[in-house]
Amino acid sequence: MMGKIKQIQEAKHEIENPHESDRLRALAEILAEIETAQRDAVMDQREAAGIDPDDGRERIDKEARTSEILDLVDGYGPGGRPLSEVWLARCAEIDGDPAALSHYAAMDGDQWEQQIERWADTYRNSAGEIDATDRDLADHHISKKWGVSLPEFERIVVEFDPSDALEDLLAGPSEATERAIKANTEALAEA
Repeated sequence: MMGKIKQIQEAKHEIENPHESDRLRALAEILAEIETAQRDAVMDQREAAGIDPDDGRERIDKEARTSEILDLVDGYGPGGRPLSEVWLARCAEIDGDPAALSHYAAMDGDQWEQQIERWADTYRNSAGEIDATDRDLADHHISKKWGVSLPEFERIVVEFDPSDALEDLLAGPSEATERAIKANTEALAEA
């Protein structure tokens, strides 16, 4: 019985502290090694064939990818960074602090509409009467602060989907490698 309790405590500690877990690190390294080897093969193929599809693909840094995988476990486990924060830091193309942005990803529809109203009220209180809708003012605020339009911010941040985020974080490098293989094939066919 004491052995089981100790195992449960160790498992809990690993999930709460994935970067400190030898077991989780070993699993993350295996996945990172597979992804790194696949991408290396594609990049080696490009060098050997003398092609450059200019698709922005690069080799994967195994240690950085291992850390990304552990960040994912940390973000999905209890007490870690929210999954939205991990995804925003790794996958989203938006300027801003992922921790601050993840606050908006946690909002439901009513909370988001209230946020838009607060921003609009702030602008109206500081500048007087403004002939613009709440959404226009929120769009102005968001574009100044995060460099994207209101609809883009809503699509990227507010409509955050955990299942899509997990897919991006786990399968993203493999999918990018698959696209690189296709780009190689196209480049070789054109040569």
